[in-house]
Amino acid sequence: TGKDIFFIGGGIGLAPLRSLINYCVVNRDDFGHLDVLYGSRSPADLVFKYDLFENWPKVKDMDVYVTVDRGDDDWDGKVGFVPAYLEELKPSPKGKIAVTCGPPIMIKFVLQALEKLGFSDEQVITTLEMRMKCGIGKCGRCNIGSKFICLDGPVFSLAELRDLPPEW
Repeated sequence: TGKDIFFIGGGIGLAPLRSLINYCVVNRDDFGHLDVLYGSRSPADLVFKYDLFENWPKVKDMDVYVTVDRGDDDWDGKVGFVPAYLEELKPSPKGKIAVTCGPPIMIKFVLQALEKLGFSDEQVITTLEMRMKCGIGKCGRCNIGSKFICLDGPVFSLAELRDLPPEW
């Protein structure tokens, strides 16, 4: 509590982040500044549009940034990839936690961007649910080193991931 939180979501990765974002909104006095950076492939693929364009922008000390990979004739917003937009926004890591969820390729480049921006491994939280299959630790599909994503995660700090083999 008390820290600024920078949420970074892509595609349907906003769905799991939304509960956490709404928790922070409801308990607004317990957190510092909130930022939401969200991207989708196209304007038609945007999820939770009411939250992105109506609800969250009205919240005190909260900024929302939306981008799409490819715009259309009706889109007048930002066009570009989430990691590039993150680097353009240049959030300061001071007193801030970054939480990301989305396609694995987006997460890979978001983590690199956060590192370039000076975020420490302990300040970055991400998800690895793309590796799960059975969800109960029996099939072994989600095993990385000593961890089972379905049992030990799917949410990890970047510091925890650094202790795992690089296949994540």
